[in-house]
Amino acid sequence: MKRLLFFFIFLMFTANANFKADEFSLKNGMKVIMIEKKSVPIISLSVWYKCGSKCDMLSKSGAAHFLEHLACENHKRAFSDYLEEIGAENNAFTFFNTICFYEIFPSDCFEKVLSFESERMKSLEIEDKVFQNEKKAILEERGMRVDADVQGRYGEVFLSNIFNRQIGGIEVIGWKHEIESIEIEDLQAFYKKWITPNNAILILVGDFEKKSAKELIEKYFGTVSRGDSPKISSLSNKEFNKKLIECRSTENGPSSAITYVLKVPFSPKNNLRKSLALSLALEILEQPSSFTETILKQMSNIISTVNFSYTDSVYQFDILDITFHATSIDNLDKVEIAWPYLKKKILADCISENDLKKIKRRRLISLAYKREDIQHIAEYFGWNLMFGLPVKEILSLDDMVQSITVKECNDVLQEIFSTSPISVMKTFPKGYDRD
Repeated sequence: MKRLLFFFIFLMFTANANFKADEFSLKNGMKVIMIEKKSVPIISLSVWYKCGSKCDMLSKSGAAHFLEHLACENHKRAFSDYLEEIGAENNAFTFFNTICFYEIFPSDCFEKVLSFESERMKSLEIEDKVFQNEKKAILEERGMRVDADVQGRYGEVFLSNIFNRQIGGIEVIGWKHEIESIEIEDLQAFYKKWITPNNAILILVGDFEKKSAKELIEKYFGTVSRGDSPKISSLSNKEFNKKLIECRSTENGPSSAITYVLKVPFSPKNNLRKSLALSLALEILEQPSSFTETILKQMSNIISTVNFSYTDSVYQFDILDITFHATSIDNLDKVEIAWPYLKKKILADCISENDLKKIKRRRLISLAYKREDIQHIAEYFGWNLMFGLPVKEILSLDDMVQSITVKECNDVLQEIFSTSPISVMKTFPKGYDRD
């Protein structure tokens, strides 16, 4: 017991020991976050651009994702060869609100990797042959991820019916006919508008010396010309698509389900504590517990699983969706009776003190290991910065999570579940005819 007590005290100390993050900006507007981690001679370098599929041009969905592919494929071949030579890991990804390029490499290769990465920000050359090959590859990717995948098809239908296209109503990869219409000139225009130093954050984590690292960053990135500071346009709530989705059939898969979508009246930007309380509460509801077990046991003849999903800081407003999977298509209509029952249970303070302690302890254990992973640290800061949190709040997130109370968890669930769904969506298996 003494050893176990010491272990948990150690985990608490490790998890709550804040990183020391140095933050500064170059004259051209690029922000830089540096976090020293000298346990191993490795560095993670990532450049996060504050643009994504939200910035796709009208009728050109998938442009941001397409650009990310070409920025990797068309970048100097010498860079790829060098990364392979030194055994580095590199990749890129696109999301609704960001495009990110990253490398993980030995610390003695820092300057050369930095110089290559800065070239990606300075210029983009697109050859027609590479452009056509990449378009074909992206269309094939869409076929696998969306057209031939039940979850992909569901996600596309879900987004297009809940949100306006400019605020998340289209999957990142884009619609097929719009991807096909994208030309080289469209991607060059996107690059010129969004891939600029004043629209980027560079995150450096690992084994380096702060003074020399800052000098090298200024040397290679400080010479890149500043852009026009574009902004992602936002729409008022009146322009949202709020219609109910009574029935949408999926093309693949045997599952039958009904999803209730609730609007979350706050976000991490305007109420971080509530957002953290909600994430903890939903993590508890997702665990095998007396709460979920009771629901599934009492309705085991019609419901197979219940899933909760909280999407924050992505769309114009945050959403919570609850999906009931029916045991068979014949029971789908009966599943609707589970919704008022679930609401009643949640509104009756369903989170206990013991539930919350278990989840907090699990997070502490997970953090103790993740704190040793430089790429995890880089992504932790990167995503939170992209979602609008300042460095000071990111550094205090762990302590804030540990201070969340049971009352806060139950109060936030009551606030959300006391409202009516903004949308209801039913999915049916392939070939099912509702009539």
